[in-house]
Amino acid sequence: MILLSPDFKDGDFLDEKFSLSKDYGFGCSGRNIRPHLKWDNISERVVELAITIFDPDAPTGCGFWHWIMVGVNRKYFETNDDCLLNSIQVQNDFGSYSYGGPCPPENDHPHRYYFTIYGLNSKIDAHKNTPAAQIGFQLHFKAIERASLLGLFKR
Repeated sequence: MILLSPDFKDGDFLDEKFSLSKDYGFGCSGRNIRPHLKWDNISERVVELAITIFDPDAPTGCGFWHWIMVGVNRKYFETNDDCLLNSIQVQNDFGSYSYGGPCPPENDHPHRYYFTIYGLNSKIDAHKNTPAAQIGFQLHFKAIERASLLGLFKR
């Protein structure tokens, strides 16, 4: 399994347009645009896909979930918008149900944002309000393959 983005390469700094917008109230002024993702070489054993964006450097003691999407059907991966069909966007740590861009504290070190796709051997048991920790628990046990891209951001 591979994960690529036409918007950034693994280990690159993310463009400000991908950062959180003013509407969220964290002090960033980006456009909160989700980078495009492409994936390929998925095993035939994969039943469904899940996608997450996680910042382990957030000053929370346990990281920060920026996007959690489960129930991604294999047949809907031609475009970014197609992957949203029939999937569930689980509540992220901003309290919203969609992508939330990077917005680390001002003058903090660059934060790492892991964009990860998981190939699962069975469906995730979830609804839109399932806690992120429960999703992470299921991903740990159901993932038979995964691929990640690392994006960096600093302000």
